[in-house]
Amino acid sequence: MPDLDSGVAPRRWLYLFLVVASTVAAVTQMLGVLQEGGLTLREGAILLLFAILFAWIASSFWLTLFGAFARLTKTNVMPLKPPSGVSAARTAILMPIYNEDVSRVFSGVRAIWESAGSDFDFYILSDSTNPAQWVAEEMEWQKLKTALDAANIFYRHRTRNIGRKAGNIQDFCENWGQLYDYMVILDADSLMTGKTLAHLVGLMDANPRAALIQAPAQIVGRHSLFARIQQFSSSVYGPIHTAGLAWLQGADGNYWGHNAIIRVHAFMQYCGLPRLPGKPPFGGEIMSHDFVEAALLRRAGWDVWMAPDIGGSFEEPPPTISDYLLRDRRWCQGNLQHLRIVFARGLTLPSRLHLAMGIMSYVASPLWLLLLIVSGIEMLNYAPAPGAGFIGTEPSLALAVSYAAELGVLVLATLVLLYGPKILAMIVLLEDAEATRAHGGTGAVIMSVIFESLFSTLFAPIVMLQHSWYILSILLGISTGWSSQHRGDRALPLGFIARGFAAHTVIGIVATAVLWNTGAFGWYVPLLAGLWLAIPLVLVTSSPLLGRWTRSESLFLTPAETRGLKVLDRAHALAGSHEELSADARQLVLDDAGVRELHLSLLAGTPAPEDRTRLWALREQAARRDTSRFSREDWALLLSDAESLKALGSIG
Repeated sequence: MPDLDSGVAPRRWLYLFLVVASTVAAVTQMLGVLQEGGLTLREGAILLLFAILFAWIASSFWLTLFGAFARLTKTNVMPLKPPSGVSAARTAILMPIYNEDVSRVFSGVRAIWESAGSDFDFYILSDSTNPAQWVAEEMEWQKLKTALDAANIFYRHRTRNIGRKAGNIQDFCENWGQLYDYMVILDADSLMTGKTLAHLVGLMDANPRAALIQAPAQIVGRHSLFARIQQFSSSVYGPIHTAGLAWLQGADGNYWGHNAIIRVHAFMQYCGLPRLPGKPPFGGEIMSHDFVEAALLRRAGWDVWMAPDIGGSFEEPPPTISDYLLRDRRWCQGNLQHLRIVFARGLTLPSRLHLAMGIMSYVASPLWLLLLIVSGIEMLNYAPAPGAGFIGTEPSLALAVSYAAELGVLVLATLVLLYGPKILAMIVLLEDAEATRAHGGTGAVIMSVIFESLFSTLFAPIVMLQHSWYILSILLGISTGWSSQHRGDRALPLGFIARGFAAHTVIGIVATAVLWNTGAFGWYVPLLAGLWLAIPLVLVTSSPLLGRWTRSESLFLTPAETRGLKVLDRAHALAGSHEELSADARQLVLDDAGVRELHLSLLAGTPAPEDRTRLWALREQAARRDTSRFSREDWALLLSDAESLKALGSIG
């Protein structure tokens, strides 16, 4: 079968040329500044770090330029055959969850079900370790099935969380995968419209070489100031970024772990993940499994595509800077694990580049920090030429050579690469009158881009320090756990923020004191300002009240807010009307025959726990209703044993 996009190779070569040419030009300019009197070791380090980091930001700039060109020229960046006719394929929608807010999960599932109709089977795949949430999930599942009279919504809980999310999906494939042609993977905060789901199925039917189609998720649904800034960035900057990616990737696309449709038999045959040798953080289970699974599909000859124009794919952002950075810690460890995989046998070059760029997205931070430190030391040790002297009896004036013009050009070039994508995205948006109105109008868009750029400038040094610490801690062998994410809006207390970001502020103050009386201070002010203001920045941006105020002022508006989004509005309405349990869900298994019967039916086929002695003691206490001192582990053990629960039921 011929390549669907034979023009991808010339585009890639042009992209490579532009990145290399701009980097060579900048490095040559920097070399001219540094090489007076020959390069010292420190100057050589500056030049090397500058070359790596300039190439990194240049690659992002040219990618977005390609995307802007594709958008402005209405280029089709995903040349797949369009769907034709009604699909006969069976598709499962999977939502793996781990200690998530129960009302949010099942409200989202119901909103998607109502949009998609009965054409899909839904699986809520729970790895929750909190026994109260486990039982509450079962009760919500039964309530949802009853309310919808739906026989195509299924729930499964794993008592052993082997392999984390990847293991959860693998367990589904082993037990039910043979029943389905395709599966759509969602996160707990994902939403997709029925129209988009049907279109993805049609694309898979029409393109039998496609094993995976990623539908980029637009960020929506939260109200804190930080979340609204992220949502605006996703809506305005995201389209040219994903268009550039799709146009350069072709069939060598990547997978982002959710909001994607996958051909089940290809996934089952080729995407079994190994356990990396050694201990975490570099060994053990592969945490960032999605990039690896895409690489394995490409190695097997399957196509992986991104569908940037499909729409109808959504997720919610972390509500605060603190939540955002906490999530990044897990992603950082997962991406660094790819150092063990990037040179694996048989991977295609684009797949290796995806893995390498994922690694670099975190390694760039300590490299920036190192460049700033070495450059600062160089400036502190800079000795200006003496004003006058004598050669024999002849006076000699030592004229210092100024490199302000050359440095100015480099600074300007760097600013263009960093802020150019934002300007390009704004131009593309303003070319579309309808999209501009949906973002509040021309004036609102321009002001929002200005304020977002100011925020991102202040936020960047915070991220740089945080990522640098993550890298250092991982190199020291400190592994992160698997914790659930906080997804709801909330204003963070000042004490919590001060404890979390005091180090950033102290580092900013110390750096200010060191650089204060030097000519270097002015160059560092934009970076230092983010550290000085770290605590108030986190405090202010966590506020839902300020988020709603900016909306009232037409700042950071998105189409989901101005036009409404049916599936999102429905999910939020359902979550808002959700009635919380008035009793402990764990205790209901012991006290309520209906809840116990439901729980036992879902335990069918689950291996009994091996610690029978401890179970006997817990059963005796539960029979006396003496459960007040039960730990989470005690409850999990008791609720996993059908024999004990049946015995307690007969006693009751």
